[in-house]
Amino acid sequence: MNTSHSGTITVIAIVLLVVTVPVLWGVADVREAQAVDREQADLVDSTVPTRQAPNDYDGDGVRDNADQCPTRPETTNGFQDGDGCPDIVETTGGS
Repeated sequence: MNTSHSGTITVIAIVLLVVTVPVLWGVADVREAQAVDREQADLVDSTVPTRQAPNDYDGDGVRDNADQCPTRPETTNGFQDGDGCPDIVETTGGS
């Protein structure tokens, strides 16, 4: 291999390095920003799963002033669903 060919290869390698390093840093910055955005979105989605009525401590949709059990959520099963208390319904065993 002669000296001029070796020098050309070295110059090409340096140019490639100078061009690709900033691009790779830019890709890393974008990926990092996307990860932060995704983490923030996950935090918001997991913190507030559904919008509840104001003054509804247990989140069952019955306001605390009308809720007979304001710290325990209502079981929506068709039996006394408006009282705000979880229901224990006995079954007859015939189902």
